[in-house]
Amino acid sequence: MPLIRIELSDFKSYRGHQVIGPFKNFTSVIGPNGAGKSNLMDAISFVLGVKSVQLRSSQLKDLVYRGRRLAKGPNDGSETTQDQEDNDDTDGEGEGTAKKAWVLAVFQDEKRKEWLFQRTISTTGASEYRLNNKVVTYSAYNAALTSHNILVKAKNFLVFQGDVEAVASQSPRELSRLIEQISGSLELAQEYEKAKEAQDRATENATFNFTKRRGIAGEIKQYKEQKGEAERFESLCDQKDDLIMRRILYKLFHIEEALEANARDIQTKSKALAGLREEHAEYNKALEEARAEQARARTAVVRDEKKVKKAEKALEAKEPELVEVDAQIKHSSRKLQNSQKIQEQVGNDAERQQAKLHSLTRDLANARQAAEEAAEAHRRASQHNTSLSENSLAEYRSLKASASVLAVSERQALETLSRDEKTASRTLTQVRAKHEELERNQERLRGDEKTQQASKSELEQKLATLQGDHARSKQEYENQQSERTRISRLETETNEKLADVYQRLLQAGVDRNESERETRLKETLASLQRIFPGVRGRVVDLCKPTQRKYETAVSVILGRNIDAVVVDEEKTAIECIDYMRTQRAGQATFLPLDTISTKPINDKYRSFARGARLAVDVIQYEPAVERAMHHACGNSLVCDTMDVARYVCWERGQEVKAVTLEGTVIHKSGLITGGRSTHGGGKKWEEKDVQGLTRLRDNLVAQLQELNRSKPRGKADENVIAEITRLESAITVVRDDLVRSLDGCRWIYISLMIPSVTSRAPADPATLASKRS
Repeated sequence: MPLIRIELSDFKSYRGHQVIGPFKNFTSVIGPNGAGKSNLMDAISFVLGVKSVQLRSSQLKDLVYRGRRLAKGPNDGSETTQDQEDNDDTDGEGEGTAKKAWVLAVFQDEKRKEWLFQRTISTTGASEYRLNNKVVTYSAYNAALTSHNILVKAKNFLVFQGDVEAVASQSPRELSRLIEQISGSLELAQEYEKAKEAQDRATENATFNFTKRRGIAGEIKQYKEQKGEAERFESLCDQKDDLIMRRILYKLFHIEEALEANARDIQTKSKALAGLREEHAEYNKALEEARAEQARARTAVVRDEKKVKKAEKALEAKEPELVEVDAQIKHSSRKLQNSQKIQEQVGNDAERQQAKLHSLTRDLANARQAAEEAAEAHRRASQHNTSLSENSLAEYRSLKASASVLAVSERQALETLSRDEKTASRTLTQVRAKHEELERNQERLRGDEKTQQASKSELEQKLATLQGDHARSKQEYENQQSERTRISRLETETNEKLADVYQRLLQAGVDRNESERETRLKETLASLQRIFPGVRGRVVDLCKPTQRKYETAVSVILGRNIDAVVVDEEKTAIECIDYMRTQRAGQATFLPLDTISTKPINDKYRSFARGARLAVDVIQYEPAVERAMHHACGNSLVCDTMDVARYVCWERGQEVKAVTLEGTVIHKSGLITGGRSTHGGGKKWEEKDVQGLTRLRDNLVAQLQELNRSKPRGKADENVIAEITRLESAITVVRDDLVRSLDGCRWIYISLMIPSVTSRAPADPATLASKRS
């Protein structure tokens, strides 16, 4: 398709509207440097869609004319006219003020139809494309050029400066690539490679089938030879089976008879057993009641034994005091008896002395009366003036002197008795005063005794109350200690069980601290299954390896599809994605069963090598999700060892993904990926097996929390211990007060029973009689 002419407007060095052409089959553009020859080539490249970088400009707006205004006239030997629609042509000389530039190329096709391709740019960098004076998009513009075999990328329409030299310096491979690019065959290179790969596979399959066919022919011949032997062997086996069948039937006949007899016996025994079970249940019930009664009685006995032991301990504590009191009572009784005897003896002596005193008093009175009578007689004799003779007077004097001599002892005895009488009177007065004082003391002591008895009763009652409170507090403390011991034992047992559960979970590869993302993914999947009925679940939940040894390999093969969600339809997947976007529930991959693309499974890999098997053959899944499993697994092989994987991929040259049981991967490209995965994907199928352990773990944790809440607090124990200490101190004080009260009562009792005798006993009557005599 030849180029007819080029029209420009304010493009680079071309000011205003310029028309260059017409162009013939061979047209040469000549002129001095700076005349615009290269700008004409740039204009042709520009209108055909070449980028600004290849037009010797950094930006499209640099292509707009920025030179001085020019007068009308020819330029570069080509016909030049002013744009009649440009109002700026009438202006004089000055700086250019163009705001846009455009280039129009006119082509003519085989049918001599003209095609107008126009491209416009502005100083703001905006572009506009016109095709036959109609504004179109770049895609339509480029498509129209391509339809006329004008390829912008290949630049097959123009040879730029330096292109010939660059092409001449290229290598044969680069020249071939350039030719392919210009001819358009480079775009078909990928399809060519695919077709070549398919051809190689077809050739390989044909060769394999031919080899297999030759092997099958040899096997058929061998099978025919073995067929005769097999038929003879089968006939012998049939005879053997017939004999075995007869023997088995004979055994079955007798077994059936024995079964019938045993069934009858079983029915009989079952009836008897039912009766025995009823009796056993009744006896068990009675036994449980008896055990409960025994437990209650045992509790009561233990309680009574504790009371008896406490009473015995209290009695044993009182026995030393009782022995001491008994000894004091005996000693006091003996002292009382001795005092009573002394009191009786003193009383008898007092009576005897009183009798002696009365007789002496009578004698003294008689003596005084006789003395008075003698004095009266003497007085009367004196009154009668009886004169005595010398002899009578001398006799009287001699008698008086002898009488005085004879009465000395009686006068002395009288004076002694007088003194004794005075002393006895003073002693009697003192004894009477002492007796009165003792009676007053006795009354006071009786009052003190009543006070001490009341205080003793009050102290005993207070002691009993304190002992009861102390016993209750101590029992409460013991109960708390036993409860704490029981809770500690339960906590130990629960912790041991919990540790065992954690160990089993750890061995199963379950992460106890499940990540937040996995938790949210499970919750989101549960919500999706509840809302959308077409959601079937994750790939890892829909399939399970047939054996545990395949878990690692299968998890590696599934790869990023292990957590993909399988749905029935594409519509369901779109609804799930909208729901997750609305709820901000993260991201997930969906596999719609109706639109998912799957490659057919190559059956030759099922028996390709010993120790190698297809991944889809080592997992279990429902037929409804077969397409999803084929998409996730493809033709990947699970190999027992690395040697088997090398044999399949390298020695046999199969472009297939091979994974060993340890997780080592040989990719189609030949790359090897190995090592131990840190994701633990091979353990995902064990989540179903450890759900019971997880529930048991949660129950044990809840039990630990409940035990921790029911455990007696340390502050309560401190309060109980403080109360016990306070009660023990109070009991000690009360006991000391009670002992002092008992000592006071004992002293009062002894004081009342053994009064002090402060007066001295009178002299012996024999002494008085001797003195009187």
